[in-house]
Amino acid sequence: MKTKKNMIAALTLGCSLLAASSASAFSDVQGADAAVIASLQNKGVIQGVSEDKFAPQGKLTSVQGVHLIVKALQLKAADVTLSNPNAPWYAESLEIAAKNGVPVGLAADPSAELTREQFAQLLYKGIQATGDYPLIKMYIQVADEDQMTPSYQGSIQNLLLMKVAALDDKSLFHPQDRITRIEAAGMIAKAIDFTDRHKEQTDNQENEEVSFTIEKVNADINKIVLTRREQPSPGYGLSITKIEMNDSGQAKIHYKLTSPEPGKMYPQVLWTSKTETYLSSKYKVEIQAN
Repeated sequence: MKTKKNMIAALTLGCSLLAASSASAFSDVQGADAAVIASLQNKGVIQGVSEDKFAPQGKLTSVQGVHLIVKALQLKAADVTLSNPNAPWYAESLEIAAKNGVPVGLAADPSAELTREQFAQLLYKGIQATGDYPLIKMYIQVADEDQMTPSYQGSIQNLLLMKVAALDDKSLFHPQDRITRIEAAGMIAKAIDFTDRHKEQTDNQENEEVSFTIEKVNADINKIVLTRREQPSPGYGLSITKIEMNDSGQAKIHYKLTSPEPGKMYPQVLWTSKTETYLSSKYKVEIQAN
């Protein structure tokens, strides 16, 4: 009987950050933190340990952290199959995370409490699974970098550049401290905001108009220049894929928009991309996106 009660208690604690619930105010969370928690709660990402308590200083276990990231970033995997009906509550999230490149080895001990650097590693890999993001080419000085696990430093730097993570007023990250529920929730909220803003920007870019100009080279040849303006970094460009010409004197130039290369960093500057081709001046030109 005692074992059964312990299992129920563990399941309740494990899901306490992660199940949807009706909006309610937690008496132990105030100010800006309360607004963050309310937003995540309304999205169905988190809830409290009880009806009116969030336990902001409580710790986060490895499986809770993975489950939270999978849920918040809406990670999916088409071929997830749980053949064991007695699998633990977090098994599906671990499988989804693994198939998305999230290092679930950090959850080998389900009850282990995550450090700040471990959660950062998991969260950054989760963000990576949602898309490729251009980042400013910059290194941020961290006063306690010597306390970081070397393989986690890149993830922490990238989260700092994304403004998903932050340093304290002494430029410390506290990588070996156990992450609290409120710290994890704050980073999750910023991660959701970051990925949502990027998706909106990408949608706008896909719908944007590419213009073209015609420059006379000589009496027989024109240079056609295609232009894509005001992109957030040099990683965004365009290229001509093919040109169709017909006997009626029409030339259709097909182009595609290009995005930043995965894993490559770019300066954060407004950028205008151009590409060009040459055609006989007898053709009337139009352009079309692939």
